[in-house]
Amino acid sequence: MNNKIEIYDQKRKNFRGGYILGDIVFLVAFIVRSAMKISGKGTGTLWTGLHVILVFSLLWLAYFSIRLLFVERTIRRDPVLNEALHNELDRLNELKAWRIAFFSLIILNLIATYLFHIFDIPLRDPIILIITSLLVGFGSFDLARYLLDR
Repeated sequence: MNNKIEIYDQKRKNFRGGYILGDIVFLVAFIVRSAMKISGKGTGTLWTGLHVILVFSLLWLAYFSIRLLFVERTIRRDPVLNEALHNELDRLNELKAWRIAFFSLIILNLIATYLFHIFDIPLRDPIILIITSLLVGFGSFDLARYLLDR
């Protein structure tokens, strides 16, 4: 039975790590795309390549999200796995990860406000800032969870 616990713990870590990798790729491509859009250089081969990367990373994120969801559901349904893998340390790490995500959102919004003010850039498309905030928030939550569970 101990082997089953280790297998599901490893699966959960691997799927969370894959999700983090996809989130980082998507976030970088989205920021570069947004910078190109704000500067008015949203055409050409780089623009098309960024869209391909964004679509591929979204598919990557969907795959690892679904796999992680199935593993978490299996862990919660099995009493032995649930007791072993959802203990007090796991709940504490989840609370710490939410705290890290909250403060990373605050820091991102402060930096964005500062940069928009310093460079005198009008915020014509607030959706860019909202999507970036969501990506950073959920990405920092998952990254903190991954690092704290190690």
